[in-house]
Amino acid sequence: MDRVYKFPVWGTQGGGLVQEVNGTYIFVEKPSCPGLNVDDTMPREWDVIPANDLARQQMQAELA
Repeated sequence: MDRVYKFPVWGTQGGGLVQEVNGTYIFVEKPSCPGLNVDDTMPREWDVIPANDLARQQMQAELA
């Protein structure tokens, strides 16, 4: 069963899910990359994509 988040979450190129906190992406689900875990900061060079409707809505609002 997939976990439902009540805040925007983003998928990363290294796996796992992150949430944005004060301009920094923090893992809420462990990525595939060894050495990173939940609550770690996502590497700045990684890209993100919306993983839930709240993230998609946030992205659309930022583009408008």
